[in-house]
Amino acid sequence: MSVKDRSHFSTRFLLPLIAVAVIALVGLGSFLVWSAQRIDADAYGHESELLKRGIAELAVNMKTAQQDIAVWDEAVSAYERGDSAWLAENLGNYAYQTYGHNRVYLVDSDHNPVMAVHEGGHVAPETSVDTIDRLKPLLQQLRTLDVQAAISAFNEGNTETPPNIVEFTMVDGHPALVGAMPLLSLSGSNPSELGSEAIFISVVLLDAEMANYMGTEYLVDNPAFTLEKPAGTTAVPVVDGSGQTIAWLDWNASRPGSHLISDTLPALIAGVLITALIIVQLLRSLRRVLKQLQAEREEAHERALRDPLTGLGNRSMFRATLESCFAPPTDNQPRLALLALDLDHFKEVNDSMGHAAGDELLTLVARRLAPLLSQKDTLTRLGGDEFAVIQPSISSHDEPIELAKKIVAELSKPMALSSGSATIGVSVGIATAWDVAKNAEDLERFADDALYRAKNSGRNRFCLYGSTEINEPSRQQNELRGAFSTRRA
Repeated sequence: MSVKDRSHFSTRFLLPLIAVAVIALVGLGSFLVWSAQRIDADAYGHESELLKRGIAELAVNMKTAQQDIAVWDEAVSAYERGDSAWLAENLGNYAYQTYGHNRVYLVDSDHNPVMAVHEGGHVAPETSVDTIDRLKPLLQQLRTLDVQAAISAFNEGNTETPPNIVEFTMVDGHPALVGAMPLLSLSGSNPSELGSEAIFISVVLLDAEMANYMGTEYLVDNPAFTLEKPAGTTAVPVVDGSGQTIAWLDWNASRPGSHLISDTLPALIAGVLITALIIVQLLRSLRRVLKQLQAEREEAHERALRDPLTGLGNRSMFRATLESCFAPPTDNQPRLALLALDLDHFKEVNDSMGHAAGDELLTLVARRLAPLLSQKDTLTRLGGDEFAVIQPSISSHDEPIELAKKIVAELSKPMALSSGSATIGVSVGIATAWDVAKNAEDLERFADDALYRAKNSGRNRFCLYGSTEINEPSRQQNELRGAFSTRRA
């Protein structure tokens, strides 16, 4: 081929082909960069939301742990006789070993420390005076009229939920989660005089160990708690009771889109001569990465919605499922049922056989309940010894009643545990929509009232909420009446 012919070929064929290839590569590159940015932003948003839920879950877990530890007849007796060694071992060391509470204190009604445990080891109470002084604004919340009324209602057996305060705050210059509640008698046989109760304080430091836990639990890379907001990042804030940010949770956000670009760069360079093949390969790679990202999201989302002990859905799944069951009602017939379950005598098993037996018992309860449900029913653990069953698409009250009968009968049978046999029971409250409840909030409240009536009627039974059973006051009415009486006194 002559020089002229080669020039003509280059002008008519090669240059346009190169131009098309360059335009295609530029367009493809722009699309990939845009896609990578979108994927990175989506991944960051998902991780940020998971960590926000994780921080909120820390407070929920603290509340549950405190109620598990500080409601104990023997602890009240040990405090009354001044047995600080017993208190340090059975309250402080147990809180550290079981729940990871870094610091545990017990103070008297005047906020003088009587027991202090750091990282599971007993320390002199007087060394914590300054720490307790800085926590007094939080402790004073336990002396309000409302809290005193709640303590009185608990001591009198009018409520099963003791009051406690949980807040993020600074402890000795470190961001921390602090929980405080009065030391109460479970049976009511040896309650302290109202207003003179000892206060049980738990502290979980937001340190490197807690950050590593968050990273493992929520699948994020290199998390860390910092006092100052990291420059150039959008970290998750940790907010105290007054709404002030006391710390930030920072992490290395995953960048699956950017990783995709760097992984495929050699293929892009080689693809100048085989553009079509490169496009196919990139689309396949992009699809594969998107599938992997989606799978990781679903896995993390599933972990966030599951109770780690029983494998059942947790309170977040319960809320989402219940809301999804509410469609505009077409009639006033029962179409949806909520069964609120509360195990009877579970605390006695925990106290007599140990918390490991209690955990084993909860797992066994979940296994026993599962075969009683249909595929459309949803069983969740709300926390502690509380469970709930959402039963959609019912046609009459007979269906939830029949299920409640089966549940009561099944959980009345002895439980074979590793450390021995235990016999409990269950109280069940039933509420239905749309004949009675018109929204999810009312359905929960009605089921809770029915559960309360079942408890008051002798336990190990069920109660259906309805217009024919208003003779007995509701849980909320009793609590309000107890608070009003206490204030007047």
